[in-house]
Amino acid sequence: MRRLSRPLLLGIVVLTLSLILAMPPSVGVGGDAGALIPDEWFGELRVINPYGKLTQLVFISYESESAQTSGSVEIGDPDGDGALDAYELLGLWWNLDKHPDGVPYTVNPLGGLWYGLSTKAVVTEIKAALENWDLAVDYENYESYKTIYRVELYGDEVAVDYLARASTRYPDYKNVITWDRLRPGIVAVASIWYVSETGEVVDADIVLNYLYRWGIDPDDEGGAELSHAFDIQNVVTHEAGHWTGLADLYNEKYSEMTMYGYTEYGEVKKISLEPGDIAGAQKVYEGWRK
Repeated sequence: MRRLSRPLLLGIVVLTLSLILAMPPSVGVGGDAGALIPDEWFGELRVINPYGKLTQLVFISYESESAQTSGSVEIGDPDGDGALDAYELLGLWWNLDKHPDGVPYTVNPLGGLWYGLSTKAVVTEIKAALENWDLAVDYENYESYKTIYRVELYGDEVAVDYLARASTRYPDYKNVITWDRLRPGIVAVASIWYVSETGEVVDADIVLNYLYRWGIDPDDEGGAELSHAFDIQNVVTHEAGHWTGLADLYNEKYSEMTMYGYTEYGEVKKISLEPGDIAGAQKVYEGWRK
């Protein structure tokens, strides 16, 4: 088992994507950890869950640095930061014609309140995470941060519901970001249901594991406040990348990217999208960038 100071695996990739933590938590909270992620899924690399005309596709990434990305598109180092950029598409997309004001979603902030955070602070961090991807599709290209398009990817109005739950076992056509008790070693899960024939996303959720401590970095620079906690915006920005249609990247040469598949306590670098992240989002929604 790796020590906590080393990078941690950030996956279940695609339709249920999990953040993997190296060490089990020291605190326990009541609830059925298997209710969201069935025990029989563990040990599998990919799970395909047919559901009528829908499919839930699950790529499960474990605590191993041997995982490699396949099918990625490398775009070099456009920002000159010395780190290579790339993206890998899932083949999934939201039909924005059906969501002219952006894809709606609901936040259940109770897990953040458990660690002393306010509802307003939690919602603000989560909204900022999704807004990163909203802005990405508005930029002129992945080398310019000039906004020239007006694509509403995610809605500006965030609903708050303290009873909202994720639908990882069946689709309920509600997009929820919440906390729940997950299996030890998993930091977060993103679940996406899509139309099998087209790849159109119809239901997506993100679940953060409240067995682990969560916090908010006041200046997005990292620091003592997060030395033993995961930053909400950092993790949700990564998971929202899966909602947007991007897969994890595991090769260390992409380690500076938001979609790089490892994380650790105190990390905040995934908050800022890299050119590869932006290029991937723009590729998915190029039909609306007019």
